[in-house]
Amino acid sequence: MIDGQADPLDDALDDLRVSGSVLLHECYAPPWAIAVPDERRLRTLLQVRSDVRVLVFHYVRRESFDLTIAANKSVTVDTSELAICPSGDAHLMSCGSGSTVMPLEAILRRESPARVDRGTKGATECVCGVFVVRAAPLNPMLSALPPIIKVATSGVAVTSMLAGVAELLARELDRGALNTYTAARLLEVLCAEAIRAYQQSEGSAVPGWFRGLADPRVAKAIRQIHAEPSTDWTVGSLASKVALSPSRFAARFRELTGQSVMHYVARWRANIACRMLTETNLQLGEIANRAGYDSLPAFSRAFKHQLGLPPAAWRAERQVLHYQTGLT
Repeated sequence: MIDGQADPLDDALDDLRVSGSVLLHECYAPPWAIAVPDERRLRTLLQVRSDVRVLVFHYVRRESFDLTIAANKSVTVDTSELAICPSGDAHLMSCGSGSTVMPLEAILRRESPARVDRGTKGATECVCGVFVVRAAPLNPMLSALPPIIKVATSGVAVTSMLAGVAELLARELDRGALNTYTAARLLEVLCAEAIRAYQQSEGSAVPGWFRGLADPRVAKAIRQIHAEPSTDWTVGSLASKVALSPSRFAARFRELTGQSVMHYVARWRANIACRMLTETNLQLGEIANRAGYDSLPAFSRAFKHQLGLPPAAWRAERQVLHYQTGLT
């Protein structure tokens, strides 16, 4: 809570409706390599709906491995580091060279010849899983995340919350059960705190939503938009809230976030409308009013411009996904 208003990062995190699941907690002796499929394949493997996002994560408890994603982008994930892959791209986990690449599906069937006992010298101990995200499609934070997020979970620069939840998760997994109630709740917090850690480090240095939140005046404007989406916002009215001229405010907002002020307003309104369409039985006129539109036709036009379908058709499509597939 800032100045009596909700933090936009909290708004975006809450909108994720995230749940977590551990797929494996194993030790592998080098050389080894595991191929993790793309998000589309993972949705099928995990039996989740096509409108649900699946973000793979890897948490290294000992030693390290190389993570190689599309376009040969590779990073090393070291002891006590957490890597999250928001892009949904297929990627390769590996340590050493010359190993036969094992698909994740085979690993989950326990077909890996590289698996060794924990404590084996030189072996990588890793926890791999997914964050299942049921965010509305225009969540500003989700679209601002890079292909790979890598954060440390220990060390002097790490927040006590992130370090604490990582330690609690490690203790829970050491009990031998991968997906207990406690582990699931800890994974939700781990996801949130990892994103906060990214925001406080690299996120504020790259033009986009996180950099906008690092600027006091742009952040204040975003808080106003989130707190009062039904207000008839204009560039001028928001500029007055942050004590800038409309031209300077508009230029500053675009420079830092990479989008115009009114484009952000329109996307946030459509995002909260998506949430109401999927989670409530409100009539379209009431949703239009709460999302900041003075008429249903204006709402329908704006919504279709952002999502490609009018709100009634979009709601019906989501209901079909929910009731006919029977998937999560």
